[in-house]
Amino acid sequence: MPFKNPGNYFIPCVESILNQSYKNWELIAVNDHSDDGSFQLAQSCANKHAKITVIDSKGDGIIQALRCGYEYSKGDYIHRMDSDDIMPRHKLEKMMEAIRPKCLVTGLVDYFSDDFDLGEGYKKYTTWINQSMKSGDLWKDIYKECPVPSSAWLLHRDDFESVGAFNSSLIPEDYDFSFRLYQSGIKIKIVPEVIHRWRDSTSRTSRMESQYFPENYVDLKVGNFLKIDRNKTTPLVLWGAGKKGKKIARVLLELGENFTWVTDNPLKFGVNIYNQIIQPRTKINLKNYQQIIAISSPSEQIEVQSILDSLELKNRKNYFWFC
Repeated sequence: MPFKNPGNYFIPCVESILNQSYKNWELIAVNDHSDDGSFQLAQSCANKHAKITVIDSKGDGIIQALRCGYEYSKGDYIHRMDSDDIMPRHKLEKMMEAIRPKCLVTGLVDYFSDDFDLGEGYKKYTTWINQSMKSGDLWKDIYKECPVPSSAWLLHRDDFESVGAFNSSLIPEDYDFSFRLYQSGIKIKIVPEVIHRWRDSTSRTSRMESQYFPENYVDLKVGNFLKIDRNKTTPLVLWGAGKKGKKIARVLLELGENFTWVTDNPLKFGVNIYNQIIQPRTKINLKNYQQIIAISSPSEQIEVQSILDSLELKNRKNYFWFC
């Protein structure tokens, strides 16, 4: 559990770990240069509870802290926790009941805040991630958002090592981890109840550090698509020329990937962006292409999905939703 200035949220987090119904655990709490007194709080907890070890990170930032904590860990099973979140009492018990070899266990999540009403963005993400869990296919929309909650997974150490553990330096690290799992073939077991409570606060990393803003995930998404799912024998089309479509186009061009750029917006027919002429979508036969779909409007997404279904195209084979 890396921590950096969690403030008043630290003790409730630790108490939720101490209160777990499953008792055979160790907590490695890694101080990432805190200056709010939380290091002293952590040391006080460690002095009272032998299962808690507190160490200083050897580097700077969350990835270095995770690596440092992993070096100290002794357990057969690895679980990451964030220092401002809450574990439901039966979290570890439920996850340990479900764990199998070559299998990652995860489960439903709940966003909450003690400080303000949750924004619509966090509510939608909670709904999306839980619906993905309930569908039984965690990867169906992996290029939309990170499908594996950062603090809601459990994995055997050997399997964790097989997907690179915390060795990658790519940010956001939880999304990068999801792509490595997706590529690995490790099975996913989903606990059909809330196993983690995500706290939203004004100091949350995803609010404070720009590399965790969703609009900055494009490089990671496109890079993994080209590595994992791109069929080089089939031409590529980018469908959508809005803000996100332009970012995807820029990254594709930077990586030397050829594509045809199409839109349904008549105002953009024939427009030159990045030396690419945007074409009407109706001018091409979608069956002949792999498609990256960069359309954000919910109503337009419904229309697009209807077109794809009518052509009997397959998700994550013929088309990939990036919005």
